[in-house]
Amino acid sequence: MSVGEYRANLNGLNMFFGAVLGFVLTGTEQLNSWQFALVLAMLAGVVVSILYISSSRDRVAYSICTVLLALILPKVLDILLEGHGVVPDKVQPTLLVWTFATIVVEFWSREDDQSTQA
Repeated sequence: MSVGEYRANLNGLNMFFGAVLGFVLTGTEQLNSWQFALVLAMLAGVVVSILYISSSRDRVAYSICTVLLALILPKVLDILLEGHGVVPDKVQPTLLVWTFATIVVEFWSREDDQSTQA
């Protein structure tokens, strides 16, 4: 894949899954403001971790960390918010598919960026 295709893939994934995540969160209207803020903060952490997969030298570490975060997020939020099913059930698969798609794009072979070579 070319450098342009790589960037297009990541930009497309991030825009698409950001929108999907917003849609999936429509099940959180029963939360009070503090509960919703906690859900947003924890989701933001997972999303930043997804973005770090393609922006860090530690791609493998962030890949593993992000998968683990996406897997445990609903359970951790249930414990912290003292509820069951507080997070909509579609949040976890959204985060996991976004993570795995980012990992595939990141580790797919790419052409060298000719503009950085002298």
